[in-house]
Amino acid sequence: MAKRIWLIRHGKSARPFGVLDHDRPLAPRAGEDAGPIRDWLGDGPELFVPSTARRAVDTARLIAGDCPLRPRAELYVASPSEFLDVIEEELVAGDRAAFIGHNPAITTLVNHLAGSALTVNVPTLGVAEFVREEMSWTLANYVTPKALR
Repeated sequence: MAKRIWLIRHGKSARPFGVLDHDRPLAPRAGEDAGPIRDWLGDGPELFVPSTARRAVDTARLIAGDCPLRPRAELYVASPSEFLDVIEEELVAGDRAAFIGHNPAITTLVNHLAGSALTVNVPTLGVAEFVREEMSWTLANYVTPKALR
């Protein structure tokens, strides 16, 4: 059975004075961007795995619908290889999962997995969908909130 992942950068965040980076909330624009992304994802992911940072968990809550959330602390400061380790761990139990993380890891990982098919700086709430039939990931879709407006 093919495995499918969605790599998502968290929604636009606010930068209130005195708030630690891990605790930063989403900015109002994240709520505006979330609806089109949620609709585009549809019933695709069966699990959402955000970093434990507030903005990533809140992004997951905005776009996951009724899907379960399983926050992972490792995704907050993950290198691309650490991010891939989390993906492999989470896909043991299922075939379709969305992962919500931060730059630079998301952009680096998306560009690495996509190879020559895509070179981007993933914007907030940007989504790259990949499919793995055998051992390698293939880019299936790439979408941004701006493209869905």
